[in-house]
Amino acid sequence: MIIDVHAHVLQRELLPKLGYERTGDDEYRLPGWQYGPLDKLVYDLDGRLQSLRDRGIALQLVGPPPRFMCNLGNDLSVERARLVNSGTAAMVAGSGGLLGGLAAISWADPARAADELERAVGEHGFKGAIMGTSVNGKVLDSPEFQPIFAMMDKLRLVVFMHSTPGATNAALDDYTLRVLVGYPFEMSLAVSRLIFAGVLERHPNINLVLSHGGGTLPFLKGRLNRGYHAPHYEYNPDCHAHITKPPGDYFQQIFFDTCVLSPQSLRFLVQVVGVDRVVFGSDFPFEIGDADGKVGLQAINEMPQGDREKILGGNIARALATSGRAH
Repeated sequence: MIIDVHAHVLQRELLPKLGYERTGDDEYRLPGWQYGPLDKLVYDLDGRLQSLRDRGIALQLVGPPPRFMCNLGNDLSVERARLVNSGTAAMVAGSGGLLGGLAAISWADPARAADELERAVGEHGFKGAIMGTSVNGKVLDSPEFQPIFAMMDKLRLVVFMHSTPGATNAALDDYTLRVLVGYPFEMSLAVSRLIFAGVLERHPNINLVLSHGGGTLPFLKGRLNRGYHAPHYEYNPDCHAHITKPPGDYFQQIFFDTCVLSPQSLRFLVQVVGVDRVVFGSDFPFEIGDADGKVGLQAINEMPQGDREKILGGNIARALATSGRAH
C-alpha cells in the first residue's frame, strides 16, 4: 500500500475565480507569473487518477498549491478558504476513493478560522489540513493563530505543512532560488519557531507532516540542541522558556516526507529522524518535485521490507486513522 502525503489540486471550474487566465486549450496561468502555465495534472482529474493507478498509489492526500495556503495576498478569508475547500472536496468526490482532501485554513480571519476548520473537516470528511510556513509575513507562532493550533490538536489532525514564500531577501529572486533554497529555509525557520515557542509541546496531538523532508531541519538537529544546551556565554533563556526538552526531541512528533530529490539525502533523513517518522511524498505533479516517486523509491526499495512498508503507507495510515476525531 502506498499513500502519497504530498500533492496539489485545484478544481478546473474554480481557476478563473482564483485569478487564473486561460491562455490556451485547457491551459491556465496567473498574470505576472514568472514561470510557465499551471501543470494540467493539477486540475485534470482523469489524468491524475490514471497516473495513480499506473503507479499503484492507494491514496493521495491533496490540497491547493502553496500560494493558496500562506495568504500572500491577505485574501485567504473564510469565504476564500471555503471556495478552495469546495473545489478540493469536488475533486475528492470524483476520485473513487483515491484522493483524500486536506483543508485550507482562513488565516486572514484567525478569530473565525478554528471553527471554520472544524466545519470544513466535518462537512467534507477531509483527512486533515494543509498550511504554509508563514502567513503573509507573520510567523505561525504569533498569538493570534493559537486557536487554530488548539483546534488542530482537538481534532488530532494530520496537518501537512508546505514551504511557502516568506523571506524578503531579493537575492532569492533569481535562478528559481526562492523555491530551490528559500523553501527549505522557510520550513526550517517555521518549525524551529514552533518548537522553541512551545506550540508542539502544548499541542502533542497534532500530526505535523513536513514537505521536502523538512527542508534543512534534519541537518540542523544537533545545532538546535546545542543552542538549547549552551551553558554560559551563549546561553539564551528564551530557548528554555516554553519547552521542557531539547528541540530535537520534538522531531518524534513530526513526520518528514520523502520528497528530498536525492537518494543520498533520503538515506540521511531516515538515519537522523528514524524510519517511523518518514512518509512517502511526491509533490505531484510539479517538476521541481518527485512527481512519479522514482527518486525516493531508489532509496526506499533498498530498505528491509518492514521499513519500506512503514514509509510507503504504514506510518501515515496510523495517524490518518484518528485524524478528525476530537479528543
